[in-house]
Amino acid sequence: MKRLAAFLLFLLAGTMVPAGIVGAEQQLVTTFQVTAGKTWTKEIPGAIVNWTGTFDYSKRDGWEAAFSVYFTETGNTHGVAATENGFVDADGKYIWFLKNVQTEDNPETRELGVLESWHELVVKFIDPLSGKVVIDNDYNGETYTLYVGDEIDISGELADAWREKTILELRSIETSLFGSKAVLILQHITAVSGTVEIYPYQEQTSEPNSPNENQTNETTPQKPLIDPAKVPAVMIVVGEHAAGADVAAGAKVGIAVQKWIDIIKEKGAEFAIPGLGHLGGLIAKAVTAPVQNLNADAMLDSEVKDPDRIAPIVYTVGGPVANEYTKLILEKNADRLPVKFIKENGKWYIKDRKGNKWDNGYGIILIIPASENPAELQIRLMNGKIKMADVVVAGTDRVGTYAACELLQGEFLKPLLGEKPKPELEYFLQLQGRMLLLFGQNPLEAFDVNLDPTNPFKFQVTAVIVDKDGRIVKVIVG
Repeated sequence: MKRLAAFLLFLLAGTMVPAGIVGAEQQLVTTFQVTAGKTWTKEIPGAIVNWTGTFDYSKRDGWEAAFSVYFTETGNTHGVAATENGFVDADGKYIWFLKNVQTEDNPETRELGVLESWHELVVKFIDPLSGKVVIDNDYNGETYTLYVGDEIDISGELADAWREKTILELRSIETSLFGSKAVLILQHITAVSGTVEIYPYQEQTSEPNSPNENQTNETTPQKPLIDPAKVPAVMIVVGEHAAGADVAAGAKVGIAVQKWIDIIKEKGAEFAIPGLGHLGGLIAKAVTAPVQNLNADAMLDSEVKDPDRIAPIVYTVGGPVANEYTKLILEKNADRLPVKFIKENGKWYIKDRKGNKWDNGYGIILIIPASENPAELQIRLMNGKIKMADVVVAGTDRVGTYAACELLQGEFLKPLLGEKPKPELEYFLQLQGRMLLLFGQNPLEAFDVNLDPTNPFKFQVTAVIVDKDGRIVKVIVG
């Protein structure tokens, strides 16, 4: 379990950057050759680099090489993932590129009939005439439809396929007197070596010209109320003894939130949170200030010591049995919540105040603000209590938890596809967006600005019930 949690921490330790951000004028700091399984320690200007010997792969960022880096100027130690598109470490010192990746493929082949399974892949339907096969993934609830010759990337979607690029291919359909069988191939592709190039990181600005002597420099960075060098924008909490599915679900949320922050920095808040009006400009200005290095981070439930000082938004993934922090938050706020987890006759349910119950395969996104109003938030901030809200992402079982995380990830990334998020989650996305203003010079501006003067923003407990397919079945406001 700790290995999975460490993997999640590596994913969230820095910021992915667009290819080409390194200008021609920037000098290469150093080049490393890295080989799987062969660790080493080397020193570069301002940092001591430990190669962990491990590569990883994600569908979004491609191949990654995992390092642990001690930054001598700040005393910080961060996980760094050199990627093919470039990765900015959490100290904002270097961009790490992974190039010339050499791989090896270890394919497996299996013939499966209807309802036969392999690596938690279950064949549900075979049509030899059209060449169509439908496969369910019991690990994450996904369904794949393939035709003969199709290949799909299912990296990260199998319980026993970590740190690899995983390709599922429908090679053919064999038919006999005993029925039809799908001939499936799983390509387990692993990285064996690569080259890492490190460049100095320089924050990109839209107006590089410095002011003349008669101008005042209004863009000079000032220290915000919440220091992003010390406090992550978002913290993901997973259970120390939780199943791997919960860790994978937490990774989905963390990656989505980090990508969402990066989109706002690159394209503006209006793009990432449609319909924000004037508030969008304020958020975009806050997160693109030169002092900002906003990141999502992750920790185990056993590592939580002071819940009010973790981060402005804390996502706790997994139910009260799998995650002690979830249990703590639900118990502490029991009187405020419109729903609760109950166990009857050995079975877990989500139950609302009217007695409605949801059982196997249902999940919940439960938003629990830490304050009742902006005045209370201001008092908390002045006392160092920076948490603005907890977001419980959990289910009656791992299928429900995964479905809730998938929905959340999808809504965060919809702007990438030019789509508007679901109206049921509009309040949540506004809350998440306003949170970013806490890192600006006027934190309470986040709640002084109302999009609709007749309907000011409220701090309200909100529960979104989700079925196993990620469909919203009910929204309850406490």
